[in-house]
Amino acid sequence: MENESYFKKIGVYLSTSYALRCYLGYIQEEHVFKKKQVINVSDRYFSTLLFVGTGTLRLYAVKNEEEATILFWQKGQFIPPMHTLGQDTQKEIYIEFLEETTLIGYSEKHTTNLYKLFPEFQELISKLYQQQVTELIMHAQSLAHLNASGRFNALMKSKPALFNLCELKIIANYLGIHPKVLSRLRAEAVKK
Repeated sequence: MENESYFKKIGVYLSTSYALRCYLGYIQEEHVFKKKQVINVSDRYFSTLLFVGTGTLRLYAVKNEEEATILFWQKGQFIPPMHTLGQDTQKEIYIEFLEETTLIGYSEKHTTNLYKLFPEFQELISKLYQQQVTELIMHAQSLAHLNASGRFNALMKSKPALFNLCELKIIANYLGIHPKVLSRLRAEAVKK
């Protein structure tokens, strides 16, 4: 089932050759991560394209012992290669698995062949990076132009499961509001 979702989701971004689908099917590996497991994005595991087969993940940065949640991934989303991200931002950047999660990927040794043998693979990676940047821009616009209630409602609409998976302080940090404000907004939403 996860394998079908993987190829179906790739098809959303571009039509792939039969050869690329076969190659990806041959090299793909599944890895299961435990709830609350944390891995630095500089880990070589994050140097390849990954697909969230099951679960939810959080990307966050740490500087001076302060965490800043950057974004979340849920089942059915791709995680583009990002192992150099921490070097570029001069912060420690981590991925936390908010629940038991299955990631579908491939060994780093196949990356060169994917780019060399399948020109459409580069197009896929480019589109996935663009999608990731779009999501970050939308979040930045939300922080800049919506009030706390608007940001809360947008997150409730797009990712309601997060409220059952992580601490309120993490969600409050992501929304740029104080945890007490988030608690009040959540209580008001429950009353409705």
